[in-house]
Amino acid sequence: MSVIDCDTHYWEPVSVWSDYIDPAFADRAPALVHDGDRLLMQVGEHIYPSAPNHRGLGATYGPDETLHPQTIWDKEVSTDAKRRLEMMDQQGTDVHVIFPTLGMVGFSSIEDPELAGACARAYNRYCADFASADPRRLRPVMMAPFNHPAVAVEEMRFAREECGLTVVFANPTPPGDARWSVPAHEDLWSAMEDLGITLAFHESAVGAGPTTVGINRYAGHHSMLYLCAHSVEPQLAVMDLILGGVLTAHRRLRVGLLEAHLSWLPGWLALLDHIGHRYPDARVDDLEPSDIFRRQCFVAAFPDDVEVGRVADEIGDANIVFSSDWPHKSLTAQATSLEEFLQRDDLSDQRKAAMACDNPRLWMDLGGQEGN
Repeated sequence: MSVIDCDTHYWEPVSVWSDYIDPAFADRAPALVHDGDRLLMQVGEHIYPSAPNHRGLGATYGPDETLHPQTIWDKEVSTDAKRRLEMMDQQGTDVHVIFPTLGMVGFSSIEDPELAGACARAYNRYCADFASADPRRLRPVMMAPFNHPAVAVEEMRFAREECGLTVVFANPTPPGDARWSVPAHEDLWSAMEDLGITLAFHESAVGAGPTTVGINRYAGHHSMLYLCAHSVEPQLAVMDLILGGVLTAHRRLRVGLLEAHLSWLPGWLALLDHIGHRYPDARVDDLEPSDIFRRQCFVAAFPDDVEVGRVADEIGDANIVFSSDWPHKSLTAQATSLEEFLQRDDLSDQRKAAMACDNPRLWMDLGGQEGN
């Protein structure tokens, strides 16, 4: 089975930006900063994590002598292409779709459009260099500053045409607290369609901004904030794109929900269908909202996600892909994650093959041999 893991990460160092950014912006490159005992990250004009009472980045980006040996190993392997490929061989995984860690922290909140573009360009250059070890198997996602749509369009074109990247990631919380479906974002969707780029919503509690649902209400309660950021915000994003008419106007746009879990999905789609019958402004097409989702959206399942079989029964298995989240979950868990997924008793072998092999190639354009 040629398995594709649709959600892995780097533990990339902050030096990615100082090493790859255009020299004119070197003095404003993102950097780690200290706030008392907390290790934080300066991104443009803002400091992250912005969530009140967040413990900061010290647990994974502190001095090496303070880190657990497993964390050090994960960091080293995640950013060493050769060692990562060896690990993939050992685990029976053919392709890694690779998201950032620090790169998910506030890059669509940078107010200076030139700096925002330079930071995205630096990250995408790094991704292209990393993937050059094996462009078929190593598939990093690109960064684009969505709070500056014109800059984002330019950067997506560069990343697609010059770097061979086919997926762009975004925090599901829209920049500036504006709806994703506002006219100002139209050029983003057109560019993704024209360039054949998949949009992957992926939340990060570390990168949650001031408008993220629950960020103040649940300050200091990690599990509650996690669910708000990782599951509630994706629900709102997909509602916005469907009921706001984006997916009707842009029928070639593909949208993924990564690290969002999925047990909520059938009920949410049923409610969107119901609302579409009650409120005229929610009728955006002859299709039901749930049909629009099936046509253009997909969601990732962790190996231990609850009710994957029920979700597949209710929405079909063509819209579900496999993901491990390595190395954000421990190596011990990752080493058995594929085995755990393949041993699920609520999925047939045919469904497992669809989610782990066939569906990702369709949704994330992973069929090419050289990253195209």
